[in-house]
Amino acid sequence: MAKKAPNTAADALAEIEATGDRVADWAASNAALILGVIAGLLVLAAAGGFYIQHASDSRDAAADALAIATSQYRQAMGADPTTGGPVVEPANAELAERTRTEYAERFASLGQAHAGTAAGALAWLEAGRLQAELGRLEEAAASFISARGAAGESAVGALASLRIAALAENRGDDQAAAEAFERAATVEAYPLRAAALGEAARCWVAAAQPERALAAYQRLEAEYPDELVAPHIASLIGELRLSQ
Repeated sequence: MAKKAPNTAADALAEIEATGDRVADWAASNAALILGVIAGLLVLAAAGGFYIQHASDSRDAAADALAIATSQYRQAMGADPTTGGPVVEPANAELAERTRTEYAERFASLGQAHAGTAAGALAWLEAGRLQAELGRLEEAAASFISARGAAGESAVGALASLRIAALAENRGDDQAAAEAFERAATVEAYPLRAAALGEAARCWVAAAQPERALAAYQRLEAEYPDELVAPHIASLIGELRLSQ
């Protein structure tokens, strides 16, 4: 299957930065949403960078297997297999569940087969996403942990931490969520480290650990003095400081 030459991760991040100034005010009140949007872009950018990195070897097994599985999943769900656009939920709910189940297992198998590679990390992310959509949250968390381990200190690793944080928060484990957000904030390749620190501070407050909340927020202020902070988080920390 012929592959189109995608943009590199650097190109994608440069485009994100160029857009940032125009949406700064909106971003301050929608940090959580932006985390998800940019995270999705980072997955595509990381995948593109992976394919370019291995362009000299068009037979690379991990890249080929991931590309084929992704294309076939999209086709099975009724989406265009050649683009990265959203997958519209099929009208047939049974078909959607069956397809997600099949491909969650397939992506997990790819992650296991190509451990330690960028393609393997992306496969684990896809497995976890489908498992979460199926309501198999413990399996999803394990897949995201595997993705983070495979990705290391990359943007994909940060995205895995964000997904771990989301699952933890949904199950009411605010401490685990805060720790995952803080881990995402340590990844230099991730452009929204300040927002991740803000989310960590918010979760530490929810976990009834005010000292750690203030520490995370103080780090945000010290390392990113020019960053706009989501108003609800700034207000929350302001109230916490007054109470100390």
